[in-house]
Amino acid sequence: MELFVIFGIGILVGIVCTTVATRTKSVGSLRVDTSDPDDGPYLFLELSKDIGDIYRKKYVTFKVSLKNFIPHE
Repeated sequence: MELFVIFGIGILVGIVCTTVATRTKSVGSLRVDTSDPDDGPYLFLELSKDIGDIYRKKYVTFKVSLKNFIPHE
């Protein structure tokens, strides 16, 4: 029983560490606009850090934001 408790605590610590690491390393958001069905989705890049900090990195992480900006009536 103790082994299951230790295993569960290890999983929770891993989830928390992964969440914190991905949020702090995010350099902006990738906004996906699917409001125009004829042209397909539009992608917009919104950076939260300076471009000088980004181009030196080999990999970057973005938050994905799904928003429709053209209202359908």
